[in-house]
Amino acid sequence: MAKKYTKKKVLIIEDERNIAEAEGMILGDDYDVSYAFDGTEGLAKARKFKPDLIVLDLMLPYRGGYDVCFTIRQDPQLAHIKILMVTAMGQQVDRTKGAMVGTDAYLTKPFEPQQLVAQVKKLLS
Repeated sequence: MAKKYTKKKVLIIEDERNIAEAEGMILGDDYDVSYAFDGTEGLAKARKFKPDLIVLDLMLPYRGGYDVCFTIRQDPQLAHIKILMVTAMGQQVDRTKGAMVGTDAYLTKPFEPQQLVAQVKKLLS
């Protein structure tokens, strides 16, 4: 008999719905996925959903990815959540800033589905 386990929870914070849904399709078989489409909604969902990992876009309406990441890192209830920043902003300065606000890993768009899966697995192992 297969061992029953609960899937780890992943919150995708991405304002482009087609990208969010594509990421959700890639991760949906292995993880319990939920979505937020702007930074403010993302923080609210993080507090409610208590994900194990957040796939966080950088360019978001209302509150950007750096702000969301930094806010999560300052909140003792959320600080343990792994954060994978996914963005088209691939310059070293962007990566450095991401590291400064507390992102755990950085994935540059466009990426291959297996790159996303590998990063998520690595962060959640």
